[in-house]
Amino acid sequence: MGTNKRHIGKASEALAISVRTFMALRKMKTPALAEKSGVPLGTLRKIFSLASVIDFEQLQLLAAALDVAPSQIVARAEKIIEDGDLDKITE
Repeated sequence: MGTNKRHIGKASEALAISVRTFMALRKMKTPALAEKSGVPLGTLRKIFSLASVIDFEQLQLLAAALDVAPSQIVARAEKIIEDGDLDKITE
């Protein structure tokens, strides 16, 4: 019997790092992001520990809380992958 657990790939990892980057730019901690976005703190902790992935609805909520467009978070994640920064982080 299969599971519904999704694979956490480089794109998901880069997306989580991108959100963290925007949080750092705004000097926002995880509990504050949870409160402002409406995404539960436990869910954010799972996302940041790579035990879960960000879905599109969560991305929209997080982006609004960070005062950026979802496309900006995605673009930064793509740049992290393109630049090879993800490999440096995971080494």
